Amino acid sequence: MKSLTEFSTRQLTDHISTRHHAMAGATIAASATLACSLGEVCVRISIQHQNTDTERKAAEQVTERLGDIRQTLLTLADEDGAAITAFATLREAGQELQGQELLCQLPVHMGILTVEAATLMQDSRVLVQLHQDDLEMAIRLLDGAARSSTLLLDSNLRIWPDPALLTKYEPVLAGLREEIGKLKPVEQVRG
Repeated sequence: MKSLTEFSTRQLTDHISTRHHAMAGATIAASATLACSLGEVCVRISIQHQNTDTERKAAEQVTERLGDIRQTLLTLADEDGAAITAFATLREAGQELQGQELLCQLPVHMGILTVEAATLMQDSRVLVQLHQDDLEMAIRLLDGAARSSTLLLDSNLRIWPDPALLTKYEPVLAGLREEIGKLKPVEQVRG
């Protein structure tokens, strides 16, 4: 079977909508990947318009890191798509906590990466001469993906209130929410 990221967009949406379980994590990672791509191109287009080598290099570094984040988010979409099957296998082997751990770690990783990407884009606002509106849309989309990743983690902790999971992930969840609170997506693009 194909991995999720090998599907066309139409195939992916059909696949997600016809499963017997909700694929929230894969959906979050895939949408964050698209948002990351949008922000990356906004910064990349602006490289040629930078006035100094320092600004060009800064923009190039941002696009390189956004590309890395985008690739990792694609991997996370695939991993999350396969995680339910892995969870069932671990549960049958008597290792349910290990499966739960996997399904908690994935949204954490997604949240960390989406916050990093949105922060990079925010910090790049001064570098983007063209497509500022598109950059703001990418930041807003990543803000939503980051918030969705915390909802997914919170949901998993509600479903599996195991003390070991709660001890490990409640502080991580609080930290992610704090980092998301530092994001400043705009409410409107007109003055």
